[in-house]
Amino acid sequence: DTESAKQPAAFDELRAKPDRSDRLNALQVALTELGDGATLVWRRPSRGLTGVIKPVSAFRNSAGRVCRHLTYSLSLGTFVREVEGTACREQGGAWSLKG
Repeated sequence: DTESAKQPAAFDELRAKPDRSDRLNALQVALTELGDGATLVWRRPSRGLTGVIKPVSAFRNSAGRVCRHLTYSLSLGTFVREVEGTACREQGGAWSLKG
């Protein structure tokens, strides 16, 4: 039952320590450069961390901003955390993730 003993520590690391700059850079690239349904995969081999971003659909919100529904997952070994949300482009051009 060695695998079970490792799960809490790995999950805590996955939640607490992904490199924020990696995530933000990957998110900006994926939302700016990829079409709906395309996937961006990024890795941080030194930590065994992998992220997958998939823009699903684009729309304009009530304020007229371009927004995109997306799925995002982070994995560390066999542990995966998945998020579904919406990102909207701010006036300066950067994307802001909600939800």
